[in-house]
Amino acid sequence: MNKNILPLIITALGLFGLKADISAQVPRNVVVEHFTNTRCGICGSRNPGLVTNLSTSPDVLHVSYHPSRPYSSCVLNQHNVSENDDRAKHYGVYGSTPRVVVQGSTKGNGVSFTDKALFSSELGQTSPVDVQLTTLQKGKDSLEVRIVIKNVATNSLKDMSIYAVAVEDTVFYNAPNGEKEHHNVFRKALLNEALTIPNMVGDSVVFIAKTANHVDWDASRMYVMAFVQTADKKIEQVASSEGDADIDGGGGTNSLTQLFLNSFSVYPNPASATLTIKTSPNDEAQEVVLTNVMGMDVVHSLVHADGHSEISTSDIPNGTYFVKVISELGQASAVKKIVVIH
Repeated sequence: MNKNILPLIITALGLFGLKADISAQVPRNVVVEHFTNTRCGICGSRNPGLVTNLSTSPDVLHVSYHPSRPYSSCVLNQHNVSENDDRAKHYGVYGSTPRVVVQGSTKGNGVSFTDKALFSSELGQTSPVDVQLTTLQKGKDSLEVRIVIKNVATNSLKDMSIYAVAVEDTVFYNAPNGEKEHHNVFRKALLNEALTIPNMVGDSVVFIAKTANHVDWDASRMYVMAFVQTADKKIEQVASSEGDADIDGGGGTNSLTQLFLNSFSVYPNPASATLTIKTSPNDEAQEVVLTNVMGMDVVHSLVHADGHSEISTSDIPNGTYFVKVISELGQASAVKKIVVIH
């Protein structure tokens, strides 16, 4: 497990003050996972039909992977060989392109990419799991997204996994197979691990997915897609942060950031067992992040409706740390230094 991505169980009723009925299921989003290759001639002839089909079905998500077989010299494969290949092997489609997997179900080689029946049977279904993504930082040097997975209805789901990836919405590359635009290109796996859905209806589990930007990526076109998947590979729920504006998560001088700087307090300092962070309820503070002196995230904690958050420091090693408060809009405050001493 990537130690920079720390899950956090929260109680939605307690932290967000929800009053509405949360027992109803939510619409299940649909995703087409597309396996292609820039040196595959048949991909060049069939992929445009898939792009057109998806463009008239805006509610269907799409991500394209570029496995190394049958063409290992594909430029988009060479950017991240192992992880492109891993997803193809996960579905048993490694070695043949183009292929599509709809909602975790592998489609045959001859399936029509232009037929609405490719994914229409998956539309209109519901799920007891809701997934919401909020961009905390995008553009400049990194991409960081908060993923909230909520239990919204009684269910018996178990043996689940979460898979979160960094995606570039369009790559402009004159490929040998004639394609000039490559849509929703997989760039990097950010999270791939077992997931336990909270037992209580209304409870959530929170992940932070983050990566430094690569020199090959157009940072303004990057987003994160998160999958909740069953042991038999069915996609229970999927969501993306596509369309979120660039956000400077490093602070700034806007009024909300300045309000944080003036209003939030941290105590006790030094801390031993528990650290309390207090903001004004009017600040719309969403999350507190504790980082170490190397800039690595140590703890993420959501902010209660009354503006305070608590972080257990009992298991955190002695040392110097920094506290940052993030708003609902993804804006971040200036940091405050604290010391942990046991």
